[in-house]
Amino acid sequence: MYKDGTVGDLGGANPLPDIMKMRDNEARVLRMRTKDECVQKLYEDYGTRYEIVGTRQILKPSVLGLFGQKEFCEVRYIVRPPEATPRQSFEDSKKQILASQNISDSRTYKQAVIIDEKIEDMKKMLEEKLANLTISPSGEKKHPSVEKIENLLAQNEFSLSFINSITSRLRSELSAEKLDDYDFVQQTVFDWIGESILIRPKTPMKPASVIILVGPTGVGKTTTIAKLAGQMILEAKEKGRPRPNVRMITIDHTRIGAEDQLRKLANIMDVPLDKAENAADVKKIFDFYRDNLDVLFIDTPGYSPNDFANIGKMREILGIPGMNKDVYLAITASVKASDLVAITKVYEQFDYESVIITKWDETSAVGNVLSVLAEKRKPIAYIADGQKVPREIKRASVLECLKYLNGFSVDREHMENLFGNAEQGAKK
Repeated sequence: MYKDGTVGDLGGANPLPDIMKMRDNEARVLRMRTKDECVQKLYEDYGTRYEIVGTRQILKPSVLGLFGQKEFCEVRYIVRPPEATPRQSFEDSKKQILASQNISDSRTYKQAVIIDEKIEDMKKMLEEKLANLTISPSGEKKHPSVEKIENLLAQNEFSLSFINSITSRLRSELSAEKLDDYDFVQQTVFDWIGESILIRPKTPMKPASVIILVGPTGVGKTTTIAKLAGQMILEAKEKGRPRPNVRMITIDHTRIGAEDQLRKLANIMDVPLDKAENAADVKKIFDFYRDNLDVLFIDTPGYSPNDFANIGKMREILGIPGMNKDVYLAITASVKASDLVAITKVYEQFDYESVIITKWDETSAVGNVLSVLAEKRKPIAYIADGQKVPREIKRASVLECLKYLNGFSVDREHMENLFGNAEQGAKK
């Protein structure tokens, strides 16, 4: 049955006919083995000039009727004239077919992410063109100070959406007289950037806490989790407190040498390390040690943001009820703004509360990270650089982030007075 309620012919001798020869804008029918094959064929023949108006699954007898029936996908579509404006992309069509049959599997979620990324790319292309114009969206000529600020933010690799929000705010909040004072404009923008940075405040740990690091491959989660464990032990020693009871678990079995690397670090710090294959293993270890445990650190494998299947499996392993979990998303300072948008979205399913920025020393511009995290309202907990355990990790602060901005001439005393509190900007 079609989406409109009509019933089509389920018969026919040929289960895989070619595309029917009809005039443009008349409904046509294509039958192939799968939904993806239908869309691929349409895209190859018509580019983006086709529009799908209905789909259904049909059963066809196999050769001579000896082997039962086979299932095929039938798509009804129309073709627009070549001069018409394309309205539907290849990926849009795949999503439409999935939605029309109410399929709610991981592929549907994957397609939704792909569509979002395409929309985001188109939006950024438009923003980039607008940013390169000397005319503001309202039709007024851009003020020279606004142009200079846009260039300065671009040099620091802030996202286009963040830059546009800043320049829009300049035009709406500052008078022409104040815009003429570029030093004032620069200081104002610098302050706005600082106010946009969210910092997670330091909170006391409760016994039997579980700290989990998630994130894509190659961000340095294994080294970072060892730094966090080592820092906790070192801080207790420096302040004359009893050594905390710390354990570590690794569920990273995808990267060669990951377990060996963490085990070496654990041995140096005299921290027990357990290996878990599944959720049952994690729960068994936690339940066995929880009464005499201060903190359990869990190191996870890194997956591409597009690897939905493995990310979903990892979520199942970590979704153990009764654990007092504190999840951090680990990202590198050099990650592209567009990639970071996808990463933050995919890893939302882990309910991470804050972010750890690694490899802080391996980039010369941090606007990409600062702008995306500000727009996503995600606080920064730690900043890590280098490979030394446990020294090269520190609590994040607004001042530390602002120090890495390039090209700004600001009053140091003003900056310290405004953002000297390490937890400044932590409130949402």
